[in-house]
Amino acid sequence: MLTDFLQLTVAGLSQGSVYALLAVGLIAVYTVRHVINIAQGEFAMLAGLGSAWLAAAGMPLLLAILVAILSVTLVAIAMERLIIARVKKLTPLTSIILTLGVSTLLQAIMLLAWGPEAKGVPLFPGTNILIGGVSIRSQEFWMIGALIVVGGGIVLFYEKSRWGKALRACAEQPVAARIVGISPVTASVLAFAIAGFVGGVAGVVASPIYLSLWSGGVLLGLKGFVAAVLGGFVSFRAAIVGALLLGVIEAYVAGYVSSGLRDGAAFLILILVLVVRPQGLVLKPTAVRV
Repeated sequence: MLTDFLQLTVAGLSQGSVYALLAVGLIAVYTVRHVINIAQGEFAMLAGLGSAWLAAAGMPLLLAILVAILSVTLVAIAMERLIIARVKKLTPLTSIILTLGVSTLLQAIMLLAWGPEAKGVPLFPGTNILIGGVSIRSQEFWMIGALIVVGGGIVLFYEKSRWGKALRACAEQPVAARIVGISPVTASVLAFAIAGFVGGVAGVVASPIYLSLWSGGVLLGLKGFVAAVLGGFVSFRAAIVGALLLGVIEAYVAGYVSSGLRDGAAFLILILVLVVRPQGLVLKPTAVRV
């Protein structure tokens, strides 16, 4: 039925918005340091569990969310300063191993701090809407809105602002960047701060519906990785489109085939993209001018 199709589409777009935010964080780091951050999903779970714990302890919801997102941003900066920055010859493979270790460490910390039970942030303020038989939950508006505001803002920052172009120049032409006064250290710290921030936002907006679990970041981060691959790890826009498509395809598979095959759809897409079109949805490379 058309109503079921539209309902699944809405659900897929909201879930895809979370994948898109994670993909934005992955690309933000990769375009500056060529680091593949496996711990991106843990940033989301850390923010979700932290904000849920703070809210349950009596802290106002908005303050709990802000504190959790800020804390995750600081964790991402600490990760860059204490681990990533100390490796002189950092290759993508080395970065995967390092960030996988950070991911495992964060999982252990979350398990010890909050236990194995899934927790959720209280629903954000809003009203559910019924349009033509299609129910749109208020939290789904928040998830899509977070992508538009936060994800869109970061895309514009990287593509349009002088600071954003300077960050990307550090990766493409590090020597030239130093000559014109761009600090690679500052660029790296800022890139990881952005990754932590968007990961935290993704975690808190998704938590009221999908809940947060100490081990949930692995699968969530991998889906963000699939979306980043669809963007060729260079294009924010292509990654966002790919993430939304991924969310919708997963919803269709769960609704029309089997919910047990939902997660497998993401990795089937990854395999197909790597085999058929390794550059993802990117049409042509773009140069960065500072």
